[in-house]
Amino acid sequence: MLTVALVPTFEFGAGDGGVTTRTTSSSMESVFVDVENADNAPRTIRVFAIGTASETPAAGVRLLPGETQQLAGGESKRVLAVFQNLHPGEKREARVCYAPINDPTNRTCEAFAIERL
Repeated sequence: MLTVALVPTFEFGAGDGGVTTRTTSSSMESVFVDVENADNAPRTIRVFAIGTASETPAAGVRLLPGETQQLAGGESKRVLAVFQNLHPGEKREARVCYAPINDPTNRTCEAFAIERL
């Protein structure tokens, strides 16, 4: 038997630095992250999820299609961040960041919080 899970998504892009919040009744929630290469030259961009107040990788957050993206100059691409295995009453907070692989300090991050009812 084939089971299909419908996962609602919402999107956000680099911007005001505020926290994007979402409440869900599902054990899984996802967000689109717009990753941009503002340079004129092609770049390899690393996308990663970390804690809101630390550099520790965020548990239970999976990035699709993967953590490394090849972007041409001026190109943007969407990455899906999936929050997995949310338990009832749990609130998971994380930052999704991206940076050129050769300059990890030049990163853009967005914070978000997902709470399961």
